[in-house]
Amino acid sequence: MRQTTHTSTSTSTTNQKIIQLIQGLHQLHTTPMKAAHYQKLATYLPYPSLEEIEQRFGSWTKLLEQAGVVKPIDLSNRDRLTLNRSKSSPSRKRWTVEESITFYVETCGSRVTIRSYSELRTAHPQMMSANTIIRHYGTWKQALAHFQLSSNGFYSDEDCLNALRQAYEKIGPAITSQDYVRFARKQQLPSLTLLIERFTSWREALRILEETSR
Repeated sequence: MRQTTHTSTSTSTTNQKIIQLIQGLHQLHTTPMKAAHYQKLATYLPYPSLEEIEQRFGSWTKLLEQAGVVKPIDLSNRDRLTLNRSKSSPSRKRWTVEESITFYVETCGSRVTIRSYSELRTAHPQMMSANTIIRHYGTWKQALAHFQLSSNGFYSDEDCLNALRQAYEKIGPAITSQDYVRFARKQQLPSLTLLIERFTSWREALRILEETSR
């Protein structure tokens, strides 16, 4: 019986064969497979590595799109980041750009400034540095655009108040700043940091909301 190594399989597999493989795997799945799940399968089976797929197609979700598993219009930014997130190897010294950005969004929200990103990286040095990301994409703005994120206050004050109003109506008068953080992340609303920047404090934001709701 001929033994096929993972390396020889990876190097001889064409893009079309990879697409066919993913289509076959998804006949057993009712939801789109995450990169981390595929990564685990590829550890035990002679499949192309996740790294090779990312090199060939650009990202895991781009492969899913080409395979007809998902449609770009149906994927939110958070969906895309969640699907693309791979399982970090304990021996890896640095996360990839996508892992780093995904971790930031899950931790701090969708507004990403160089300063806030660097502050989070101080506590998590395995994240890729902002300077490295800038070198890779040309500018910080272009890097964020690639992930459909922004570093500026593209939300108006009214947008921020409407977001707070949504959270208030959903959670009730006992809403706390942490309640809002969880709600905003789930609904992809302006972050708590942005609200505080616009209205000076959480308490003041609530006061203005009450005043404008009368």
